[in-house]
Amino acid sequence: MCPRRQDALLTPSLSPPERETRRTGGHRAGGAWALLPLAFLGLALFLPLWEVLRLGLQADGSWTAAPLRSVLGDPYIRRLLLFTLEQALLSTGLSLVLGFPLGWLLTRYRFPGRDALRAMTLVPFVLPPITVALGFVLFFGHAGYLNRFLQAAFGLAEPPIRVLYTLWGIVLAHAFYNAPVVARFVNVAWEAQDPTQVEAARVLGSGRLRAFFTVTLPALAPGVLSACALVFLLCTLSFAIPLSLGGARYATIEVGVYNLARVDVDLARAAALALVVLVVSLVLTYLYVRGGGLFHPVSSREREQPSLPLLDRKRPARLLWLAYILPAALVFLGPIGAVIADSFLRSAPGGGSPTLHWYGVALSADTTPFLGTSPLGSILTSLGVALAAAGGALILGLAISAAVRRLRSRVLETLLMAPLGVSSVVLGLALLLAFRRPPLSFLPPGPWPLVVAHILIVYPFVVRAVGPLWDSLDPRLVEAARTLGASRRAAFLTVELPLLRSGLLVAGALAFALSLGEMTATAMLARPGLSTIPLAIYQFLSSRRFGAASAMATVLMVATALVAWAWERTGRGLLGRSGRSALLAESHPGDTESAERVTSGFIPDDTAVRGLKAVADRLRRYREPIHSEGRTHKAFPSHRRAPRTGL
Repeated sequence: MCPRRQDALLTPSLSPPERETRRTGGHRAGGAWALLPLAFLGLALFLPLWEVLRLGLQADGSWTAAPLRSVLGDPYIRRLLLFTLEQALLSTGLSLVLGFPLGWLLTRYRFPGRDALRAMTLVPFVLPPITVALGFVLFFGHAGYLNRFLQAAFGLAEPPIRVLYTLWGIVLAHAFYNAPVVARFVNVAWEAQDPTQVEAARVLGSGRLRAFFTVTLPALAPGVLSACALVFLLCTLSFAIPLSLGGARYATIEVGVYNLARVDVDLARAAALALVVLVVSLVLTYLYVRGGGLFHPVSSREREQPSLPLLDRKRPARLLWLAYILPAALVFLGPIGAVIADSFLRSAPGGGSPTLHWYGVALSADTTPFLGTSPLGSILTSLGVALAAAGGALILGLAISAAVRRLRSRVLETLLMAPLGVSSVVLGLALLLAFRRPPLSFLPPGPWPLVVAHILIVYPFVVRAVGPLWDSLDPRLVEAARTLGASRRAAFLTVELPLLRSGLLVAGALAFALSLGEMTATAMLARPGLSTIPLAIYQFLSSRRFGAASAMATVLMVATALVAWAWERTGRGLLGRSGRSALLAESHPGDTESAERVTSGFIPDDTAVRGLKAVADRLRRYREPIHSEGRTHKAFPSHRRAPRTGL
């Protein structure tokens, strides 16, 4: 079958009145899709934020800026603001120093394990921040693995590395988290550039160093600036790492809100400071998004960047990369390895090591006083909340993606994606206040505040995962189903939803992993008897029970690693094996080339293949030329609509 014939097969022809009816119907359907998320956000986000605004700007029943002026006039709060900006700037700089060479290495050189190293740059995003904080305590602490090794190796009486519980401890932990962000941006920006520009500069007499500073670096500048802007935003709004590694002396504004609300129980001052945090987060988010056009790297590549062998006997100078690789491996692998090792090697009370004693403590069903529940109860609560949050985020994300896709309104999209600009600690305080008043106070006792908070935090990532996949689907498929008489709902259930299944599974796994490691809003909403895995790790760490903290952190890392593995495996399997091969085998047997042309814009799975074959068979039956009395004519003209029949 020729490509033009295939295009006609999947492209129905509609009259102008029918197109107008479809357009207005699409707007009505988009409005219906938007009702659910708008109602949810009104109750779960905007109403709680109104409570923060009311409490932070009211005194004696009247609106006034006095509480805000009182908070900003406090020397301690001003020091929090200055320290937050200072550590964010230093963390961004160190992330750039560690991440830029890694992006360079991944782009310019090939070596065994390069793909694995590129994949490992995503590991910090999967790890919950509290596990990173624990790893830094165990590895870089005064009695940590690194200091003990150096003392034993060089016969030192005092630990030589003293970065823990200092500004540089926080900066180093943030660099661990955010250097891979810089590496990713640099890698993508570098691979998008055309190597002929550098080659032309070299031909004209420029040396390697001059060509790098005059050609390569200016081309990479937009990507580097984007990475730095994002890292600065993340470090400014960081919570778990400053809380665990900084304490009261090196607290940030996020930790300040938490201390005022949960330690001092001064909700009015906490709300006033939360308004400051909200303004800071909204301004930084706006600047980052607004600057995306200015800082976005422009691709000018006509051919791929050449890669050089790193291990080349003719160029032994490339071994100087070891001067970067070894310290970087120490920073990135040391803390994670320390957590896993400590869970087995720390001596049990009255016993030796290695031991599984601490895993018994982490999985114990006995109530622990400082948790208010059992460690096993914390694990079960985390799993239940993560499952509920992932399910709610999928429903909400699908509805928002459909509404935004049909209505194409910037204002509506901004409202529906509002949680992206709200700090998690502000969100936690807002829900803490809102669940004390109707209508949210009518909900039965349970982990509902945690579920609502986690849904608000993770559903934007679901939208970002599902939306582009939905936009990439061929619109002719839905139009073909609608031409055959299927309702909009039937077309969505039989054509679009099966094609989106792989994206939904990937988004659900991501939402589950993010919810499992969320701690900021959870710390604001936790109460006696309601604890999660990150909170249990923090409580074990605070009480110096490092063995139990390491065991529970290892359980959390294994759980998130399994989710990441299932995420990768499921996504690749559905997108690759179940999709294209099924369509080639069933829809176009023996005609691989034609089938490839049909599926170039989408990759359906088995269910979608059956639905699309039904659509194609109906269209083929109506459009196939009929031979009678020596004349050839169509079953119905191409400008008329096919008879309305069910799928």
